[in-house]
Amino acid sequence: MKQIAFLINPHKKEELASYVSWVLKQCAAHQITVFDREWPFALEGFEEVWVMGGDGTFNYFVNRYPTCSLPIGLFKGGTGNDFYWKLFGDCSREAHLASILAGVRGRFDAGQVNEMLFLNGVGIGIEGEVLRSMEAIRYIKGGLGYYLAAIPALFRFKHYRISGLPVFLCMVFNSSRAGGGFHFFPMASIEDGELDMMVCEPLPVWKRLFYMPIIQSGKHVGLPFLRFSRISQQTISCDRLLRAQVDGEVLESNTFEFRVLPAKFDFIKSI
Repeated sequence: MKQIAFLINPHKKEELASYVSWVLKQCAAHQITVFDREWPFALEGFEEVWVMGGDGTFNYFVNRYPTCSLPIGLFKGGTGNDFYWKLFGDCSREAHLASILAGVRGRFDAGQVNEMLFLNGVGIGIEGEVLRSMEAIRYIKGGLGYYLAAIPALFRFKHYRISGLPVFLCMVFNSSRAGGGFHFFPMASIEDGELDMMVCEPLPVWKRLFYMPIIQSGKHVGLPFLRFSRISQQTISCDRLLRAQVDGEVLESNTFEFRVLPAKFDFIKSI
């Protein structure tokens, strides 16, 4: 009988209650301790940890337990579920649970920006403004909610400068997508020991709107106003204080120091 800590996003415990009950019923052979109010100070005494929530919950987990060496099983329960998708794709609940119970694992990279860990990625500038707008429409899940939040930001956001060069957007990612299905880095791997970086030059509003669905589909990689590179470490200095979104959480700074953390966490993945 395996000793498992099951950590639930406390802000969504009522919304996720039926899903949690279903999981527990299917996994009666294991000793599962549910934490849906306060998470434990440490994970000692457990052989495995399961986490239910969205990208923000998973971000909270890796920052609360940055030295976790246990196998980690992620359960979808958020707005975007983008890192979950990288591990499991668009599978059914039943297929996902079968993968969790099979316990096929991999050592996957994480990233760090300043003192904060991340699994998906970081968007500096307009991404932080989009995140602020999304707080008002969290009940609209996935790409639609991202669209509704992004369109006003596309109109009003002004470019900034990195090392003297004007840019509209700078993103550094470990994984492939954010915003509930925007494939910003379709080529990204979470096992290559590198982070992917994209810089976008300033664009008129009509281009911002026109290319938004193209970026969502991941067909933007060859566009002439975008520059892609791979990094293991990078410092980005901006000409003003900016909001960045970090796996759906906000970080404010004018300097962002990035580094990759190769094979940082032991995640259970799809069979």
